Amino acid sequence: MRWLGALLCALVLSVGAAWADEPELDRAETARYAFEWAPGLDGFARALMEDVEEQHDRIYDELGAVAPDGRTRVALLRDEADMLALARARFQGRPPEWAEGLAYPEARAIFLHVGSGPDALAVTLQHEISHVALGDLSGRGAPRWFSEGVAIRQSEGFSMERAWLLTEAATMGALHPLRDLSRGFPASGARAGVAYAQAVHFVGYLQAEFGMPKFRALLARLRGGRADFAAAVEATYGRSLDAIEADWQSTLKVRWGWIPVLFGSTTLWSLAALALVWGWRRRRRQQANRIEAMRKDEAVEMAEDIEIAHGLDAHPSLHDPYDGRPPTIH
Repeated sequence: MRWLGALLCALVLSVGAAWADEPELDRAETARYAFEWAPGLDGFARALMEDVEEQHDRIYDELGAVAPDGRTRVALLRDEADMLALARARFQGRPPEWAEGLAYPEARAIFLHVGSGPDALAVTLQHEISHVALGDLSGRGAPRWFSEGVAIRQSEGFSMERAWLLTEAATMGALHPLRDLSRGFPASGARAGVAYAQAVHFVGYLQAEFGMPKFRALLARLRGGRADFAAAVEATYGRSLDAIEADWQSTLKVRWGWIPVLFGSTTLWSLAALALVWGWRRRRRQQANRIEAMRKDEAVEMAEDIEIAHGLDAHPSLHDPYDGRPPTIH
């Protein structure tokens, strides 16, 4: 499914492999990033480099993170297949086939491809920088769903498509328990889409409900992977993760629960069918009214012809209101 490809998820792996030299790739550096790209992608690479330091500062400041010394490597390839092949050649593991970008926080490495266009590419880079930043801050302390939620909020926000998936799942009782998501994301497209929607909205709920200072305090407790995530949540907010999750789910059902029921796909098709029938009947009425008006005009014209031919009195609708003496114009 097309929307799944736009989820911008990153595979966050623990690796220690060295960055291999790739002589066929062009290279350039900014203050904190080392870019390399396939021949012909100079324009894409230069555009990313122009903005990367500003985005770096914004993302790290929001998280209260500090980047370590050294540069984060960014490899830019022509398409998804080339990106995945290079990532597999340099690091162990199998990246997901539908990834738009990959981040390896411990190796401080990012892989991108230009297949989705320049605008999506810029968003994907911000997404992956967020993964690296959270990795710099928390190590392995944050579960994947939390990392994805943070990265999506920092790069693209909460889209209407995800809002639709989330509210429909909440209404139908199809949300994933966060503790299950901590063990891994669903493999299927639709269920994975719901998981990502939950992740980004729950992170936003923590930030909005308890404030950013508390959120940064949570991240501080995760620093270096020193604390279990659920324990860090309870120590920060004074409530268990399960209790906060239950409150969050209740807000979804109360505030938005009617939306997928009223505007679900089945209802939309029914409404579309009714609109089609209503439109057809309206057009039929308009056509009948036009035909009737034409008949009346034709009757008047026929009466006029008859009256002229036989010297009869004019039809009432043809009387001259000025009795043959039109007004003068001053």
